[in-house]
Amino acid sequence: MAADFTAMALPQKPIDLTGRTILQVIPELDIGGAEATTVEVSEAIIAAGGNALVASQGGRLVEKLTALGARTLILPVASKNPVIMWRNRGRLAQIIVRYGVDIIHARSRAPAWSSYFAARRTGCIYMSTYHGTVHKAPASKVFYNSVLTRGAAVIANSSYTGGLIAEVHGLAAEKIKVVPRGCDVDLLARDNVDAALVIAKRAQWGVGADDFVVICPARLTEIKGQDILIQAFAGLAEKAPKAMSIKLVFVGSAQGREEYFARLTDLVARHDLQDQVVFAGLEHEMAIAYAASDAVVAPSTRAEPFGRGVIEAQAASLPVIASDAGGFRETITTGSPTEGASGWLAAPGDVAAWHQALVTLVNTDGAVRQQMGENGRANASTYFTEQALCARTLSVYQQVIAQQQTASRR
Repeated sequence: MAADFTAMALPQKPIDLTGRTILQVIPELDIGGAEATTVEVSEAIIAAGGNALVASQGGRLVEKLTALGARTLILPVASKNPVIMWRNRGRLAQIIVRYGVDIIHARSRAPAWSSYFAARRTGCIYMSTYHGTVHKAPASKVFYNSVLTRGAAVIANSSYTGGLIAEVHGLAAEKIKVVPRGCDVDLLARDNVDAALVIAKRAQWGVGADDFVVICPARLTEIKGQDILIQAFAGLAEKAPKAMSIKLVFVGSAQGREEYFARLTDLVARHDLQDQVVFAGLEHEMAIAYAASDAVVAPSTRAEPFGRGVIEAQAASLPVIASDAGGFRETITTGSPTEGASGWLAAPGDVAAWHQALVTLVNTDGAVRQQMGENGRANASTYFTEQALCARTLSVYQQVIAQQQTASRR
C-alpha cells in the first residue's frame, strides 16, 4: 500500500456547526450501512447546531430523518443514466443555492458525479465517503470511481480502504480521513433485549432453547460466501461436543438472486443439513437476532472494506469468525482470550480453513467463549461506536470549512 493509515483521533471538544448546512447525497434510504450512517450523521449535525439535508431517491428511512429534524429531498440520484446524472447536477446546484449549503457530501459514485459538478458550479465544498470496494481495474471503472477522490477530503471506512485509495488513485495522504463505521452499542447490549423476544425469535427460526446457534447476517450473494460456509459446516456435528446441537441460521435476503439461492439449498440437501440450516430471510430487528444467537460468522470471499456486521456482533457480546482479509483484520482481535481476543480469522474461500475455525469455535469452553464475547463488546465500545463515527465525521466537516476559509483569505 502507498501509505500507512490510522483512524482519525477523536476531537477533544464537541464540534460546533452552528449556522452551517451539510447536504448528504445517497442513492436510496432503505437498509444498508451507508444509509444508517447517513441518518446517524444527520442527527449529529443537528445536535451540533447545524442544518442537515439529505438528497436521495427515497426509502423507508425518510420518515426517520424527518422525525430527527433533517430535511429530505427526493431526487433521482440513484440513476446511472448520464442524462439524468447531468440534470441532477442542476437540481443539486439549485438546492445548494436555495439552502445555503456549505458542504455537499456524496456517499456513492453516481450521485458523486452530480454532486461534484454542482459544487464546482456553486463554489460549495465537495467531499465524499468511499463506502464501497476500491477497484484496481479496469481503467474505466477506476476513472468512474475517481470522482470520490476529487473533493476537499475523502472519508475511508478503514485503514485498508485508505491505503487502497492512495495506491489506486494516487491521492495525497492528508486528503484521506479514516473514519471507521460505528454501531449503537447500547441498543445491541444483550441485557437490553427482552428475553421474551429472544425466545420468540428462536421459535421463529425453529431452533431449540438449548441449540447452539451460529448466524451469518448478510444478503445472500456469492461474495458473502454462504456457499463456502455450508460446505464448511458439513461434518461439524460429528466433531462437536456430544451434547451440542448446532444450528446455522442465514439472516438476509437473496434480493432476487434465485439461482444462487437454489445453489445454496442444493448444497444443504447434498450435505444432508436440512435439519441444521435455516434461511431466515430479511431481519429488521438485528439486536434481537444477535441476542438469540451464540456466535456470528462472516465468510466473505473477497476483502470487505469494513464489515459493520462484525462490530455489531461484538457489541452484542458474541464471538466471531470472519475472513482473514480487508477491514476484518482491523475490527477483530485474535490471539489469547485472556489478552482481549474476540474471535478468529479464516482464509477467505477456503472450506477446510473455515471448517477448522468452526470446529475450534464449538469446542472452545463456554466460559472462554463468554470471555471472548465480553472482549468483543469492549472492543466495539472503545473503537466502533456511532458517537465516535459522528464525532470524526463532524471533525472532517470542520477541517474542510477551515481550509476553505484559509484559502479564501489568501
